[in-house]
Amino acid sequence: MSEDSLHQPNDKLLKATFSVPENARAFFENHLPADLAAALEWSSLALEACTFIDPQFASSESDLLFHIRLHQSDAFLYLLFEHQSTEDPRMALRLLSYIVRIWERFAKTNAPPAKLPAILPVVLAQGKRPWKTSTRLEDIIDLPPAFAHVLRAWQPTLAYHLMELVRMPYEAIAGTPEGIVTLRALKAQPMNELLGDALWDEPLLFLIPEDALERILRYILNAEANVSLFEERIKKIRIKPLQTKTMTLAEQLIQKGKMEGKLEGKLEGEREGLQRGKTEGQLRAFRTAVLRALEIRHGAFPEGIREAVESIHDPLRLEKLLETAFRSDSIEIFAQNL
Repeated sequence: MSEDSLHQPNDKLLKATFSVPENARAFFENHLPADLAAALEWSSLALEACTFIDPQFASSESDLLFHIRLHQSDAFLYLLFEHQSTEDPRMALRLLSYIVRIWERFAKTNAPPAKLPAILPVVLAQGKRPWKTSTRLEDIIDLPPAFAHVLRAWQPTLAYHLMELVRMPYEAIAGTPEGIVTLRALKAQPMNELLGDALWDEPLLFLIPEDALERILRYILNAEANVSLFEERIKKIRIKPLQTKTMTLAEQLIQKGKMEGKLEGKLEGEREGLQRGKTEGQLRAFRTAVLRALEIRHGAFPEGIREAVESIHDPLRLEKLLETAFRSDSIEIFAQNL
């Protein structure tokens, strides 16, 4: 599966779940430092419709920006979801550029003396290996030791809150049922554990809405090549209403996937047919032009010449023969070039 095709299910699942304020609030409230979580006015949490990601990272990350009140001041929670296979040692620098864009966006509609709002950056990493990268910008700035105490005050400072799914036990993931199942799925995918018991936690699955259950099943099907194992996993569900609903949704998704595959195959066949038709039309035009040039230049020509020209399937060769037909002094000389 290509990186782009894998990115799309990741991106859709994350955004569909955490664009819902209730899911986002429960996620942040449970996983941010306790003193910070207690200071935020969670009832004011609101999603901003924007993104700040560089185009070159669009296939390996996605982001969500939330406005929130912090002690009667405006602030922003910025969630950057990383699902690239390797960590970026300069993640703090990349985050700094995104934060500057958020401030620039704010500044366009809030003139001085309005102060810039505080921005709380959170990186949620999906990879299967723990990061070794520092979460502090100052750690990737080269300051000569003899002058570090002088220069440090002149450098930008930034620290971000890093949450790595690989370091979080499944049972330690907290939030709403939908949020927990989503994060468990995102954790399980790179670990090849999408059919494991942690994700197929029946009490949790029973509590999530049907559209959320469908998203999870779709995500699993996108990543799990063995449909038979997927179907066997559903048969093991003990809660009968959940099993029935899950089986129905799965059958619909599998059938839809087959139909989409057939449609894509049909479209690909049509594209190939059009290309073949275009090539064949070009060949017919060249053959007709060669024979017409011979007729104009030399009058009649043997039937064997016609058969030889019509058997050629290389447009470049036919193009050269067209020139030869106009320049040849006799049919015999033309025939020598066939």
